[in-house]
Amino acid sequence: MSKNLATLIGFSAILQWSSIVGLLKTVSFSIGPDLAVTFMYTFSTVILLLLFRIPKLKEIPRVYLISATLLFLVYELCFSYAIALAQTAQQAIEVSLVNYLWPSLTVAALIVFKELKFNIFVMIGLAISLGGIVVMQAGSGEFSWATVMQNIQSNPASYILAFIGASLWSVYCVITKKYSQGHNPIALFFLAISVVLWLKMLLFHDFQGIPEISLSTGICMLLVSIVTALGYAAWNIGIIQGNITLLVTLSYFSPLFSSLLSMLILDTVLSNEFWHGAILVTAGSFVCWISTNWADLKRKLHFKFKAL
Repeated sequence: MSKNLATLIGFSAILQWSSIVGLLKTVSFSIGPDLAVTFMYTFSTVILLLLFRIPKLKEIPRVYLISATLLFLVYELCFSYAIALAQTAQQAIEVSLVNYLWPSLTVAALIVFKELKFNIFVMIGLAISLGGIVVMQAGSGEFSWATVMQNIQSNPASYILAFIGASLWSVYCVITKKYSQGHNPIALFFLAISVVLWLKMLLFHDFQGIPEISLSTGICMLLVSIVTALGYAAWNIGIIQGNITLLVTLSYFSPLFSSLLSMLILDTVLSNEFWHGAILVTAGSFVCWISTNWADLKRKLHFKFKAL
């Protein structure tokens, strides 16, 4: 496979993940958040098991296997329920934007774990991203913290879960970088999520069997399962065989891709303030990335101009 093709496949993962919010919210509107999340991960698990199968656990570092499984499990549950529990289509998109604080938080976590040196521009980037969330929540009226808190308090569970999920994913990324040794037990992670969700459904809910599902809901359910599973598969191909620098750069525009696709899927209109907030979240993440890659960028630019 050529490097360009692998990069294109990796980029498709970003677009696939960006469609999850709209598709999952469409399913949860029809059959409820619990069944929507459970079915999504169940079907995704089947797809990933067919693609990857369960790896040999003895070859995976135990510290990574335990910590990454727990972090991945809790993150995915936080993210999916944050979306599924959103009260409206627009709120689901807003909640997803909170989740996209993870690039900035990942850089901050790398500093905490002493994988990167402290850089003031990282803090500036994180502040810009958080400012984007504030702008989005303030709405079109005059800015006030009371308005922001009122919007969040309308459904605190979704916003809190999204922020916890973003924080956990940033730690997961650092743990994977430090301890994975190249292993990728993604099928095992999804299997663990599916088992937990079905146990939760059977033990804590009055589960009365699978409800009647319309054709449109069934199609959305199948699609969200496919993009969730294949998104991870495509991303792995991209970062292993493609241009990882380009892919990482493109990933910082995920909030914009996700908001646009979610708006189209959920047939809703987003305010100018929302887009201003989304742009700030993206810009803040980009500042964090540039601040940690500035030395490499300067060196590459130097060689390019020298060659000219």
